[in-house]
Amino acid sequence: MHIQIITDSACDLPKARLEALGVKVLPLYVTCGEHIYRDGIDIQPEEIYANMKKGVVYKTSQIPYQDYYDCFKTYAEADQPALLLSFSSGLSGTYQTACLARQDICRDYPKADIQVVDTKAVTGGLGMIVDVVAEQAQQGMAMQDLIQLTNHCSAHIHHIFTVTNLEYVCRGGRLNRPSAWIGNALKIHPFMIVDREGKLEITDKCRGEKRLVKKFVDYIETHSYDISNQKIYFVDAYQDRLVDAIQKELTSRYGNTNFSRKLLAPVIGTHIGPGSMTVFFFDEAPL
Repeated sequence: MHIQIITDSACDLPKARLEALGVKVLPLYVTCGEHIYRDGIDIQPEEIYANMKKGVVYKTSQIPYQDYYDCFKTYAEADQPALLLSFSSGLSGTYQTACLARQDICRDYPKADIQVVDTKAVTGGLGMIVDVVAEQAQQGMAMQDLIQLTNHCSAHIHHIFTVTNLEYVCRGGRLNRPSAWIGNALKIHPFMIVDREGKLEITDKCRGEKRLVKKFVDYIETHSYDISNQKIYFVDAYQDRLVDAIQKELTSRYGNTNFSRKLLAPVIGTHIGPGSMTVFFFDEAPL
């Protein structure tokens, strides 16, 4: 019996790929006033971004304890080993909640083989790790080897982010309005990474999209392996211009056309809004 891989909806991997890999996805929650939605089930990213452009403010909340417990219970009762690849503990409390649920399942079902790993990754970074690990799980890799593989991938995945419209960050209360107005007026865009502790960090600012594109491409060049062939994963919220410009530059410089792209899930998108973009790649081969 192969090991069941579980993740959450912070994983920006295409639905068809998740289904092909047999990955179980637990939804995070999106709230708007008194309304509570399950991400990807009750509400879709397209609806969220369309409403955000109209001024609607959304918030996200972590997966409840009971959702984790019920999921783990299903596999424990079936004697099915399962491995949860969790959204970064540096950005959410989901990992800690999952660990509490696992602890209680192992108490209630002593023979259960349920493991939880903090990937320290999010969105496409989490998705790339899930893709690698779930493929190996399908091929029969043992639990400890899967955990080791997950930790290796986590140590070598890179996340880079930007926001081209600071209005949405302001609406969410993460930036004051004068700073957002000045930043937008001067076309200042933050350059952000997820560090090795899984926390989001602003490392630079670029004025104008041409400088921003150069910053992204130079960073990829400095930090990636096999830049001519490696898959580079773009996850964005309607940021065609920047995505196209970066892909064009990577193709021009290195001949790389191995790109994948997906719409950004709400867990990050509700905080940074339409016009945001993220890029993911490895600095070492995952296997």
